[in-house]
Amino acid sequence: MALSWLRRALLSLAVILTLSTLFPVVALAHERRTVGKYTFVVGFLNEPSIQGQPNGLDLTITDAQGNPVEGAEKTLKVAIAYGGSAPKDLPLRARFGMKGKYTADVIPTRAGTYTFIFSGTINGQPVNERFESGPGRFSDVQAPATLQYPDVLPASADIAQQVQAATAAAQDASQRATLFGFAGIGVGIVGLVVALVALVTRMRTPVPALDAEAAPDTQRLPASEQH
Repeated sequence: MALSWLRRALLSLAVILTLSTLFPVVALAHERRTVGKYTFVVGFLNEPSIQGQPNGLDLTITDAQGNPVEGAEKTLKVAIAYGGSAPKDLPLRARFGMKGKYTADVIPTRAGTYTFIFSGTINGQPVNERFESGPGRFSDVQAPATLQYPDVLPASADIAQQVQAATAAAQDASQRATLFGFAGIGVGIVGLVVALVALVTRMRTPVPALDAEAAPDTQRLPASEQH
């Protein structure tokens, strides 16, 4: 009996130690912050977050007593920002069957640092907070090449940028060729006009008559000399 109790105690202790080692890992992937009377825990729903893959906001809101806060999606707004790009509003929604937890769908198309921007109110309390990914907070978005194996494939966004750059270069070259073509046509037209003007001018110029005194006058010669 005592042995059975000891086994159960050891098993419970092992479970507690395992959970205690797991929780810090989870906490490192999200940022916890006190926002007025509430606590926000913010991160990506799927971590590591991969460029070009469906993902979303993972938001947990609790009050000072640790109780989940419900209904925040009605008055709280969230936007996502990347670098110097303009923030994009995301529709915030409560996660079904998970009190105090909220999400907003997003597909990050570039690797790097992202920021979740919260505004609005919670039960009348104003909220204006920015949560930026990075070391010690929550993970940045990673390029797929960091996890691909055995082949490393370019991200669809990178392919699109390369195609766009190639198309722009081709259009620029086409425009230059068109301009050079028009310039050549213009030069040809100018040359043709000059030639026509010269021809018309030449045709209109009178041919000088021969000097009557210098020309031989066969009519004045005697009949014997004309033969």
